[in-house]
Amino acid sequence: MLFLPFLIIVVVAVAIYANRNKDRRRCSWRQSKQGSKGALIRYNCITCGQEAFRSNGQPRECLAQLGKSKL
Repeated sequence: MLFLPFLIIVVVAVAIYANRNKDRRRCSWRQSKQGSKGALIRYNCITCGQEAFRSNGQPRECLAQLGKSKL
């Protein structure tokens, strides 16, 4: 009987650990020198195909739900 509460705690801990930073792990951003505009550097996601123009480094979250960028 002592095994069941321990198993429940382990399952909950694994579920919480697996779901943290979910949006960040999906996208993998690569800097693109071509297409940069002034101080804005172009970044392309190799996972979802989204592109972003940023001056302060690559995006930290997935931008796929925002649609295409218009710059």
